[in-house]
Amino acid sequence: MKAKKRKKSRIGFIDILLFSLLFFCIFGQRLVLPVAGQTPAVFPLVMVIMLIMVLTKKFTLHIGRLILFSLFMMIAYLPVLFNISFSMTSYVYVFLLYIPFLIKFEIQEEWKIKYLKKFQSAVLFTAFFGIVQFVLQAAGMEFFDPMSFINPEFIQTGYNTTYPIAYDSPISKPNGGFYLEPSMFSQFLALGIIVELIFFKRWNRVFVFFIAILLSFSGTGLLLLAVFSIPLLLRLKLKHLVLILGIASIAGYFFFTSEFGELTTGRTQEYKSQSSSFSIRITNPFLAVFQSDENKLLLGHGAGQSTTDHFPFDTNFTVIPKLWYEYGLFSTLIFMIFLFSSVFAKNRNILTSALFFMYLFLSGSLLQPQTVFLMYFIINIANIKKVEELKSTKKKHNILRSKIALTKTFKLKIVKKREVTPN
Repeated sequence: MKAKKRKKSRIGFIDILLFSLLFFCIFGQRLVLPVAGQTPAVFPLVMVIMLIMVLTKKFTLHIGRLILFSLFMMIAYLPVLFNISFSMTSYVYVFLLYIPFLIKFEIQEEWKIKYLKKFQSAVLFTAFFGIVQFVLQAAGMEFFDPMSFINPEFIQTGYNTTYPIAYDSPISKPNGGFYLEPSMFSQFLALGIIVELIFFKRWNRVFVFFIAILLSFSGTGLLLLAVFSIPLLLRLKLKHLVLILGIASIAGYFFFTSEFGELTTGRTQEYKSQSSSFSIRITNPFLAVFQSDENKLLLGHGAGQSTTDHFPFDTNFTVIPKLWYEYGLFSTLIFMIFLFSSVFAKNRNILTSALFFMYLFLSGSLLQPQTVFLMYFIINIANIKKVEELKSTKKKHNILRSKIALTKTFKLKIVKKREVTPN
C-alpha cells in the first residue's frame, strides 16, 4: 500500500479574486469607474467576489449582526419621515459597503499566511516607490506620479494626492505612487510594520517601512505605531526588542535632527489651530455635530448631508462624527455595536485593533471602499496562528507521515520476503 499523498493547495478562481481584492485595495486605490459620478474600481470587484463566494463556498451568516444591521438601516431611514434632507445614494452605499460583514468565509490557515505575505510584498513595493519619489525630488527632479499616464476620467478626485512638505517647498510628500493621500501611505506602512512584528519578523522590511514612514511626512502612520507600540514591543524577545529600538533610535535621530524632521515635529502643535489637519479631522467634525438641535442630535441630518451642508470651518468627517451627524445618536450606537462585534468576534488581536483604529480615527473611512473592504478582508485572515507554530505543526505532520510511510514499507518488505521464502 502506498501512503496517501497530501493534497496540495492549488490557486483556484476564488483565490485569484481575493488576490485581486488585495491588489485593488493598494494599487487600485485611485482607480474609479466613471459611473454614478465616480465609483471606486474596488467596489464592483468586491460585489462580484461576494456573489461568487456565496454561490460556491461555505459561509456563516451571523444572525445577531443581521438584526443589528437591519435595525440600523430602519432607524437611519427615519429622517425621511420628518421631511429632512436625505441622499438615497449615500444610504444605499452604506448598505452595500457593510453587508459583507454579515458573512464570514472559512479560509485555510496556509492561505491566510499567503494572503498576508502578498499584502506585505505589495506594501514593500510602495514603500520603495515612496522612497524613490522623495530621493528624486531631493535630487532636483519633479514629483513622479505613475497614475499620471492614465486617463484622468478614471482617477479618483477629491483627495490631496500629494502636496508640499512645507509652504513654498519644492518637495512634495510621497504617496507611494498609488495611495489616495500621503497619510494613507503612512498608515499602510504602519500596518506593514505591525504585520512583520507579529508574524514574520523580517527586520530588513521593518527598516524599509520605517524609513518610508518618516519620508512620507505624515503623522498618522507614526501615531498608529505609537498607540500600539507597547503591546507590540512586549511580544518581542529581548534581542529583537534591542534591535528594533536601536534601529528606530538611529533612524529617528538622523531624521528628526535634519531640516525635514523639524517640519514633522513642528506639526505637534497643530491641535491649537482650527485650520490644521488635526482640527479638521478630530475636533471640527464634533463641533459640527454639537451645533445641531436636539432632534437632529438624536435622528441626524439625513444620509449624505455632511458633504453638502456648509460649516464655518473646514471638516473631514471621520467615522463616528459622520455617523452621528447624518444618522443621529441612536443609529450611531447601533452601528458601532454591529461593527465592533463584526471586527472583534473571536478575533481580538493587535492587527485588527490597529486596523479598526485606523478606520475610526485616521481617515474619512465610513464610505471609503478601499479601507472598508481591506478591513473586512484582514479580519477574515488575521485570526491566524504564529508563523512559527504553523511551521512547527507542518514539520511534525511531515515527520509523522514519513514514519507511517517507512513503517508501511518495512511491513511490505517482510510480507514479500515471507512470500519468496520456501516452506
